[in-house]
Amino acid sequence: MLISPSYLSNLFKRETGTTLIDYINTQRVQRAAHLLATTKLSVASVAERVGILDVNYFAKLFKKALGQTPTQYRRNHPQPR
Repeated sequence: MLISPSYLSNLFKRETGTTLIDYINTQRVQRAAHLLATTKLSVASVAERVGILDVNYFAKLFKKALGQTPTQYRRNHPQPR
């Protein structure tokens, strides 16, 4: 059985209260925050690892979600020694 993308999106929103894109982006930002706090990967590398190839879009998405840029986040969450 094939399910159309629009049907899946509508079903997901009805069941979860959020859009599929918002859910995926939240997961990406959470994973990125973890990587920024626990690795020395560049911001661009972190963005790529979470599936966002445009680092400017990544920074905008990250700031919207967490209220600070990826660089600010890293500065405020120093890595354990």
